[in-house]
Amino acid sequence: MANTRILLRRRKSIRNTRKITKTMEKIATAKLAKAQNAAVSARPYTTKLKDIIGQVAAASGELKHPLLEAHPHPKKAVVIVLTSDRGLCGAFNSNIVKHARALIAELKGKGRELEFIVQGKKGIAAFKYLNLPIAERLVGVSDKPTYARAEGIAERLMKGYQDGTLDEAYLVYATFKSATAQAPKHEMVLPLAGLHGDGSGGTAGQARSGTAGAGFLFHPDAATILAQVLPLAVKTALFTAMLENAASEHATRRVAMKNATDNADEMIKLLTRSYNRARQGKITQEIAEIVGGANAL
Repeated sequence: MANTRILLRRRKSIRNTRKITKTMEKIATAKLAKAQNAAVSARPYTTKLKDIIGQVAAASGELKHPLLEAHPHPKKAVVIVLTSDRGLCGAFNSNIVKHARALIAELKGKGRELEFIVQGKKGIAAFKYLNLPIAERLVGVSDKPTYARAEGIAERLMKGYQDGTLDEAYLVYATFKSATAQAPKHEMVLPLAGLHGDGSGGTAGQARSGTAGAGFLFHPDAATILAQVLPLAVKTALFTAMLENAASEHATRRVAMKNATDNADEMIKLLTRSYNRARQGKITQEIAEIVGGANAL
């Protein structure tokens, strides 16, 4: 027969845990609303910016820009991996790291020399375990994406790309589909021919084969516009990825904490039932002992 005191202690412990998971679920829900709004609001701007790049690149004819041109024999590549600083968010971090490992294996197969920029303590810990050298670490910022941070990383990448010390740059993060669906993905941010829009306006690389001008008049000239817009596209791509990743983190944590709370409720019910059964058994045993003692007298 189960010990009623042990059952009570276990039930109390699970109730305390449930309070924590329920609170974390509410916090994640509140943060998700803000992060989701930021991520969804940034998408039209990012997509339209890519379409404008395609149109301007088409209008520029044979004009070349360093950020649009792929290096002939790429050797050095930078992989930026966005994870979270905190756990308790299901398979969020492990899925991103798994996707990053697949990309790393693919790039190594092409003979690329890799350098890593990792955001989030979980990703840093995973890369240390995998014995992958980290060139730059970003901690304490996974759920607080700022444009200034994205701008700083983008400027260093673009400088390296134009100097020839960097040939390619890739970004690995979790894209936010809905409050219950997130998926890891990767995209090439340098050269800019690797950036894809929504398909309506084409990419910067595809636009070269389009009709020059596409019926638009540009002022100032296309070269001046490209010089301003192309760096903005890299910065915006990084910032949008950070927003998507933050929204995905909060959504995954909310689901994980809700599942933990539901499991705690189920365990509390089972322990309460076991406690009542054990208590009833002890009462029955005591009554039987009293009756037996009275009959013996």
